[in-house]
Amino acid sequence: MNRRAFLKSGALTWAAVRAAADTQVPNLSEKSVRFGVVGLGNRGRHLLRLLMGFPGVQVPAICDLSEKALEAAAEVVIRAGGSPPARYSKAPNDYTAMLRRTDIDAVLIATPTKWHCPQAIAAMNAGKHVGSEVPAGFTLEELWELVRTKERTGRRYILLENYLYMRHNMMVLDMVRQGLFGELYYAECSYIHDCRFMLFKPDGSLDWWGEFARDSYGSDYPTHALGPVSKWFGLNEGDRMEYCTAMMSTPRVLKEYAARKFGPDSPQAKIDFAVGDYTSVLIRTASGKLIRVDYDVNSPRPESHFYLAQGTRGVYDSRKGIHFEGEGEKWTPAETYLTRYDHEYWRTAGAAAEASGHGGGDYFVIRDFVEMVREDREPWIDVYDAASWSSIYHCSRQSIDGRGASVDIPDFTQGKWKDASWRAGQLGPLRASRRA
Repeated sequence: MNRRAFLKSGALTWAAVRAAADTQVPNLSEKSVRFGVVGLGNRGRHLLRLLMGFPGVQVPAICDLSEKALEAAAEVVIRAGGSPPARYSKAPNDYTAMLRRTDIDAVLIATPTKWHCPQAIAAMNAGKHVGSEVPAGFTLEELWELVRTKERTGRRYILLENYLYMRHNMMVLDMVRQGLFGELYYAECSYIHDCRFMLFKPDGSLDWWGEFARDSYGSDYPTHALGPVSKWFGLNEGDRMEYCTAMMSTPRVLKEYAARKFGPDSPQAKIDFAVGDYTSVLIRTASGKLIRVDYDVNSPRPESHFYLAQGTRGVYDSRKGIHFEGEGEKWTPAETYLTRYDHEYWRTAGAAAEASGHGGGDYFVIRDFVEMVREDREPWIDVYDAASWSSIYHCSRQSIDGRGASVDIPDFTQGKWKDASWRAGQLGPLRASRRA
């Protein structure tokens, strides 16, 4: 289901997800955990429904500038059997007021992207754990502050990057860990999705997505593409992204789109959008591996999030299938390998995941968020992943400004990545779930 259809459908119900969860994952702890949620548009309410589907979850407080969104979110909590949550809606300080509550263990952040980093920092400074929508932030300054705040406060932080948990991505993760592809050395990944419908509000003014397209450029939404590949490559655990180069096509599509939608003489048609129609980033790791990240959210083109992982003994290509050395020129459909290499997450909770949306990833990332808080353990997608993946926006923009010049990618681990086992003990799908 594409994003447009998903946002319009409203088909997901708390009852369906909870029933699937009870059937598939009967051993989840029911220790009480308490969440505040900020940002309660379509996406935020969807994640709230998932939260309420897990045993022991309480939501004492919710925050959004829209009273209508708050009302709808409160109904989600009540219908799931929770107590009516306190509502915070006054700008600009009500979020801070919610953070002062002593009956909240963690905050789920689903606001527009520019607020993710400052709100996460504020939450950790208030003693709360954080689950943040993507990306984690934009400037290197705020990303460094995010990392330092997490280290100083000792709070847990998870980036809610759902694409890592999609079924084929997790299957490939297991196959990589079992060495089936040999040593990986090249990858391609992408976020290609026509999101022009998100540019304008119903009254014709720019929405937050449109404002970003007007004012910014570069690979500004890299984590959906880069996250799965980073885990396949073991980045920040024995290797890291070292530098990148980037190029971007000259903006064309959005001006034509605005002129067709509002008329050639309209104010909207006169907007000079900064974001190019297609951006490609080439990343080199410290061990000499290459990753290509493609980004396009403007072109008239069906949704296409492709992944490729090339190793010394075989290759996975989401557009073609899987091929191993010695198999001639044929591709084998990736589905063929699910029987043997389907990840344990999917084998034990596939029904619940399929009911959650976004290819099942939403269910698992929220489940890991809940368990991170419940067990007070570092998550699989931690603050170092969040900062390094998100920094590609800043670095790609610098490279574009330099006509494709190479730009160093910060080491947010400050050298800890050199020990491949330094994050042992993290919560999540850390080992191969089934041996070949």
